[in-house]
Amino acid sequence: MRLSVVLLLASLVGVLGGAALISRWALGLAIIADSVAVGAYALLRDDGRGQAPSVHDVPTLAQVLERARAS
Repeated sequence: MRLSVVLLLASLVGVLGGAALISRWALGLAIIADSVAVGAYALLRDDGRGQAPSVHDVPTLAQVLERARAS
């Protein structure tokens, strides 16, 4: 999760810097858009309470072929 936060902050700095080079209204729009992005990130990030997807049993080739023959 640390890497995603660092990338989000780097994106924020890049967007704000680029918008500041264009004009003040572009800077305002960039601040609004980045605020929405940070809010969405905060709402949609994984809090660790749900179960992470995992692979329990990877079938072997023989099992796959047997299942195909049976069907």
